[in-house]
Amino acid sequence: MPLDPHRLLVLRAVHRTGSVHGAAAALHLTASGVSQHLARLEAEARLPLLDRTQRGGGRTVRLTEAGLALAQRADDVADALAEAQREAERLRAGTSGTVRIGGFATALGHLVVPTLQQLAITDAALNVQVIEVNEVQGINLLRAGDLDLLIGERYVDRTSPAASYPGLAEDELYREQFRIVYPELWSIPTSVEELLAGTWVTSPSDRPTRQMLERLCTEYTIKPGYQHICTESQTMLALVAAGLGAAIVPDLTLSYLRTEGVSIFASAVDVGSRILTVTGSRRESRTSAPQRFLVTLREVIGRVTSSGITG
Repeated sequence: MPLDPHRLLVLRAVHRTGSVHGAAAALHLTASGVSQHLARLEAEARLPLLDRTQRGGGRTVRLTEAGLALAQRADDVADALAEAQREAERLRAGTSGTVRIGGFATALGHLVVPTLQQLAITDAALNVQVIEVNEVQGINLLRAGDLDLLIGERYVDRTSPAASYPGLAEDELYREQFRIVYPELWSIPTSVEELLAGTWVTSPSDRPTRQMLERLCTEYTIKPGYQHICTESQTMLALVAAGLGAAIVPDLTLSYLRTEGVSIFASAVDVGSRILTVTGSRRESRTSAPQRFLVTLREVIGRVTSSGITG
């Protein structure tokens, strides 16, 4: 019985994600659907492909030697299908299989990289180039045609409107809140005034988190005790965990950095918020490479932000 190439790609996804559930999420299938494809592939191959003696609670999956061999062959199948898709795109006028993504480090590392990992399974024909740039550099590259999409940020409490550039459109990707965090070693603060009057781990004066802290201090007529100045969130949270001060950090940071020893101050105080944005050409079609990338990026953002904030 001939092997179904699409089922080989399902096996490949299971091998890459390490579980049926992971493969189902990547391929937009149900877990039972993935299991059915695997069972039919085993029947076609007349070989056991899953090591069912090593299953961990029905989630983690280990392949047999035969399963590993076929999963590796499935890479060739994926490459062949990807090349066929690229060729089809080259034949369709105005459709490119390459997209160039610019943005700042946090967004690239924790949103774009997971997107590339998913695209390697679901849209391997899409060739993505990542370029770390600031907003001014990114806009210049967009206007010169050397960048397709730029991921940026807007801070809600700033009164100046976003700049408008002819031919470019800016859309919202994700809106997030900033939180006050404090060391678990401290007793639970009874008020925001108590925190503001204490020691702080903060950023340089030109950074938004420092400006948020100063705005809060002005509102509560309190002079904060700055002690540590940081530019990296990882350093900031390490100092907080060590008991050396409170800090202001965004939700996205709390979703990916280690937060042992750090507590989130439960309060209705509006610390501040920001919007992650994406800017690109107004002329892109829905099937263009940038739009295909954006569809997957939005799915990844939905998963990352729905996982909740730890701390």
